[in-house]
Amino acid sequence: MDYFSKKGLFVIGYPISKNPQEQTKLQALNRKQLTQLVQTAVNNLKQRGVKAIIIYCNSLSGAVDLEYLRENNTISIITPLDVYTRIASSYNVLGLIAANCQSTANIEKLILTKNPGAIVIGQGNLRIVNDVEQGLDPCKIIENHGLIAHCNNLINSGSEIILLGCTHFTYFYKELRLKTKGKLLEPSNEMFHMLSNIFILKAK
Repeated sequence: MDYFSKKGLFVIGYPISKNPQEQTKLQALNRKQLTQLVQTAVNNLKQRGVKAIIIYCNSLSGAVDLEYLRENNTISIITPLDVYTRIASSYNVLGLIAANCQSTANIEKLILTKNPGAIVIGQGNLRIVNDVEQGLDPCKIIENHGLIAHCNNLINSGSEIILLGCTHFTYFYKELRLKTKGKLLEPSNEMFHMLSNIFILKAK
């Protein structure tokens, strides 16, 4: 909410879970159950007059039936996966750091659907997310989890781009970008541009 509010949008939040651990457990539910939880959230937000929905979570976006949600709602639904869809065919080897292994697998599946010849080198680490939730200094998080060395290893393994596949990672993106030699992609800014385009189209 803070991220998009700072860019001038009026944002209403609707959490699906109380914390990252609960979110990870939710993703182990039946996909239909989880999709219905999100549909309930969408219904609530539509009643409150929202003009678009952001599922601001990589792992949740990959765990629900996004196609069903879009087919059964006229309102625009934007997720980080939309950003990866746009760039999937532009790279042969992609590094990926996500919140958990379920998310890593779902993002890899999406990329391979769009680019069957791609190689995705991924890792899920919920402890990074927990440190962001605790408000640890971004540089300390990078140091504690060896993210500079990890990114360099991904680059040395041939990664042409490294996806920060968790929206929590916006928290330390700028610092990590300054400390690594590779190309990093954090999807939040692209999601904002997608929203801006939707609002422009609605205005017309």
